[in-house]
Amino acid sequence: MLTRGLTHITDRLPDAVRDVGRTTVDFLFPPACAGCQRSLQNSLDAPRFLCHDCRTAISPIIPHRCVRCSAPVGPHLDTTLGCYHCRDDKFAFERVFSLGVYNAQLRSAVLAAKQPGGDVLAAALAELLALREADTLRSLKINLIVPVPHHWTDRLLRRHLPPVSLATRLSRMLNAPWSPHILAKVRRTRPQTDLNHSERRNNLRGAFRLIGRPQLDGAGILLVDDVLTTGTTAHRAAALLKKAGATVSVAVIARGIGTASSPAPVRAS
Repeated sequence: MLTRGLTHITDRLPDAVRDVGRTTVDFLFPPACAGCQRSLQNSLDAPRFLCHDCRTAISPIIPHRCVRCSAPVGPHLDTTLGCYHCRDDKFAFERVFSLGVYNAQLRSAVLAAKQPGGDVLAAALAELLALREADTLRSLKINLIVPVPHHWTDRLLRRHLPPVSLATRLSRMLNAPWSPHILAKVRRTRPQTDLNHSERRNNLRGAFRLIGRPQLDGAGILLVDDVLTTGTTAHRAAALLKKAGATVSVAVIARGIGTASSPAPVRAS
């Protein structure tokens, strides 16, 4: 915990000073993997807080994905207009980036990142995502990174919100500013995970609003959350940003696709 606390301090310093600070901290307190807690022999290993074994277990390479929603698909499929999971959906965002499917070790990592002290793991997952998708993300010319907002009661009760940790790390990795002051969640809602597909669609109606009158004409925005399943949350938030003139892509740690026995995905509207 001391190592992580000192690392947070050095992360807020200017680049040159931060590099010296990190080297000193790592020398005095060798970093540990955020996933398995084992010592990292090489502190320059990237991403900074995940060992090779955890990276491989948490996020195995998926060779073929839907360009639009990031769900796994078969080879040789043109998914520019979507796949089986999303082709009938009307989303306000252009595409989704994720580390993988919300199951197994990745699901465990996402849940752990939500817990108190999980901000380091969340940052490590964001860093892995940024490294995996570096070329494509940079090609989008992102002007601003925006975390999906939580209601003020959640911010009051929880010291750590994963979308904020993800946004701050992606901001540093992509050299783009981030802002928690573009969107607000103005209505407290039930957790999406507690609802069926139809309930999820209605649960978030009117839940978000823009703060003030941001000038977003022509802006490329990366909207950030921890998990995307039906896409309703991201769609609702992205619709407001799009209405203000932005083009929106979405970055999440995991893409939830349900199970074979799950109902068909709800169509965002």
